[in-house]
Amino acid sequence: MQNDYLENLSFWNKLTKNEQADLTKNSIIKEYTKGSIIHSETNKCLGMIIIIEGIIRTCIISQEGREITLFKLKKNDCCVLSADCAISQITFETLMTAENDCKVIIINSNYFNKLITQNIYARCYTYKLITEKFSSVMWVMQQILFNKFDRRLALFLIDENKKKHTSKIKITQEQIAKELNTAREVVSRMLKRFETDGLIKMQRGIVEIIDLENLKNI
Repeated sequence: MQNDYLENLSFWNKLTKNEQADLTKNSIIKEYTKGSIIHSETNKCLGMIIIIEGIIRTCIISQEGREITLFKLKKNDCCVLSADCAISQITFETLMTAENDCKVIIINSNYFNKLITQNIYARCYTYKLITEKFSSVMWVMQQILFNKFDRRLALFLIDENKKKHTSKIKITQEQIAKELNTAREVVSRMLKRFETDGLIKMQRGIVEIIDLENLKNI
């Protein structure tokens, strides 16, 4: 199974037969249950990962313990932030957790470091991934710093409605707070305002969108 994913890497055809064999040999498939910590400050240098199944949430944690979601990894996504010891340009700590049961391919960090040192195509691919994730992080920071929270919450609910194809979104206020990098109390106050304005209806663990058009107007 892992070769099906490894062969989709853009630099695969630029490797020699021996390098392809070594890459396969230094890759394993690993499964994580929902809530498992995949990569953290105490579990460093996992290696490059490729998602086969599930969703992985990547965040940073402040000294006060507040989590800020940077991005999520889904099927076929690749990430090198979990190979931080192999890439000197990665200078900040991230926490990766399994949002649901996950299956991933892990490329050994020592071998990955050797590969990107010796192969220019693998190295360029790695820096491309870093650049893409940096752009994602900057977008999150921009949302936090410059967008009013009512707009951020409205956009989140609209996106969830589109992704899940339902007006009844199963999600807790705590989960929304984590997604939008704020306190649960802030989420609670804004949801109540939306409900008063007739935009949504709240039930236990469910936010139902009542007026999608006016939610979009926000």
